Amino acid sequence: MPLLRPAAALAVLLLAACSDATPPPKLYVLTPLSPPPAGDRATIGLPEILVAQVQVPDYLDRPQIVERTASNELALVDADQWAERLSINVARVVAQNLSSMVPADANVTQSARASLPFEYEVVLSLNSFELDQSGAAVLTGRWSVTNPDGTKELAAASVSLRQPPTQSGIPAAVEAMNANLGAVSRDIAAALKTLIKPK
Repeated sequence: MPLLRPAAALAVLLLAACSDATPPPKLYVLTPLSPPPAGDRATIGLPEILVAQVQVPDYLDRPQIVERTASNELALVDADQWAERLSINVARVVAQNLSSMVPADANVTQSARASLPFEYEVVLSLNSFELDQSGAAVLTGRWSVTNPDGTKELAAASVSLRQPPTQSGIPAAVEAMNANLGAVSRDIAAALKTLIKPK
């Protein structure tokens, strides 16, 4: 059997390496339930609502989607990952959901605390936002609406949701996680509607 020349041997090795290479992960983002209203309502003297960056456990604030395989055991889905930090994605989606749900005399911003004045702050702290052993999306935690300096809680509630996916696979699981976030957004919006007084 003839020996391969060095260049040909290198090409064979590179081809073999490429064939065994792991494909890049699929990237996912959470999305709002509906687009926010068109137009810039912040210019007509409407109250501002600040959605603070969501607090999530460190084990969730990572690229990989997390599955719970046992009560004290987690698995990371390397092939399916979040496109950005979960805490940032959740906060933006909640802000967009509230922008569509609250009365017309309010708008929602995710800007830094010092950049714009605001009358209400929404704080969401998640204890879990993951897939359980059966593949269902689980969300537990607490939300609150406070005054601007955070010294007075105007509304608050604990939340515990479990949404089975409509079919198997990570895309359906992400949709179920999105549905849980939409349900929390609706609860916060209902509280804001009782707080915001038309001008």
